Amino acid sequence: MAPRPYSFCPECAAPLSEGLIEGRVRRHCPSCGFIRYENPLPVVVAIAVSEGRFLLIKRGIAPKKGYWGCPSGFVECGESPEDACLRELEEEAGVTGQIERLVRVMRRQDDEVYGDMLVVSYLVRITGGTPRAGDEVDEVRYHAPEDLPDYLAVILRDIVGEVASNA
Repeated sequence: MAPRPYSFCPECAAPLSEGLIEGRVRRHCPSCGFIRYENPLPVVVAIAVSEGRFLLIKRGIAPKKGYWGCPSGFVECGESPEDACLRELEEEAGVTGQIERLVRVMRRQDDEVYGDMLVVSYLVRITGGTPRAGDEVDEVRYHAPEDLPDYLAVILRDIVGEVASNA
């Protein structure tokens, strides 16, 4: 369930039309000229590791409620992706960390709640704190690379060896 498209102009309240603008079909206002640009939501992922293990959260809310995953969340206004990554790690898993490196930037379509997202993933070394579940999380637990759920083992396959060798 992606966000619903605008029906009315936020500038003048006239009904929006669809048409080809700048090479793409976009919603626009024929009355005042407003153009509705659909941009992806910026999301960060903390691939958090300690002693060769991945710190995962069990999601307590949609999307993917009940699934294990890496701490993640939206970049807020005025916040760098790196700061957002470390904030989400602490909010969701109760630990602090230091970013080791950028892992990947990719587009992801979430049809359950958010729609189009730009996902920035960082490898993060845990530096302190005791793992605890945040408000939107059911459980937090360390997982050895061989114990990762299959769907995460596929997503993290590029860095599993790196994490294991740094244990």
